[in-house]
Amino acid sequence: MEWHPGPGAEELIRRKAQLQVLSKQLLDRERGLAAFRNELHAFETTYRKALGARYARLDELAERLDETAVGDDPGRPEDDGDGPAERYPGQGVPGGQNWAWGEREPDKEPEQRPVIGDDAKRLFRQLARLIHPDLAGDPKERERRTNLMVAANDAYEQGDLAALERMLEDWHASPEAVTGSGAAAELERTLRRIAQVEASMRRIDEELAELEASAMGWLRRRVEKAAGEGWDLLAHMVRELDRQIGEAQLELDRRAATATAGAWE
Repeated sequence: MEWHPGPGAEELIRRKAQLQVLSKQLLDRERGLAAFRNELHAFETTYRKALGARYARLDELAERLDETAVGDDPGRPEDDGDGPAERYPGQGVPGGQNWAWGEREPDKEPEQRPVIGDDAKRLFRQLARLIHPDLAGDPKERERRTNLMVAANDAYEQGDLAALERMLEDWHASPEAVTGSGAAAELERTLRRIAQVEASMRRIDEELAELEASAMGWLRRRVEKAAGEGWDLLAHMVRELDRQIGEAQLELDRRAATATAGAWE
């Protein structure tokens, strides 16, 4: 007698095939994201090598000019409130985008240890009972649970009630939260895995979009576009910085000469 799978079993077979396809797409996206990160990092290294020392020199000259400024010096360049420490990599580029270069973060006061409320304690205990690594059935699952416990501990120590609630919700929506055996339980686990894979792909797409929209991503596109048009945008920016450095040095020399002349009078 020939066996025919029931409707639930047929759906399970179809969903498992869908999960396999989506998992392959996720792997491709992960590789694409890693490749883009590496390319962007390599470009940033090139950028900093070409321009970093020049921005530092311009910052140094600006500080010296500020130190030598006396009253309303008619020869002093107009101060627009932005010193060279806030000159941006897009300067000198037609339509250039500005973003901070080497800004120093203000000193932060020591953080006070948060008070752990009763709700956070209750959620943490509830979460720990569900995700504890000792409940794992294999090494891979134990590693995953260990990572979850680390994240839960961190959220608890910060008193982050929202994070604990989110982790608890994620766990209840996870495949591991489904108990039992048979086609119905396996189908539910498969559907949840599909949802996880789709969510991971959305996060990757969002991160790629953020990287592409970042300052360095924007400049990389401009450099590539310029190269396609037959000119070197980074070299143009180097020349622009050298011009600004030259002007600042000339102004500093002029002030030094003026100060020396005044001392002889």
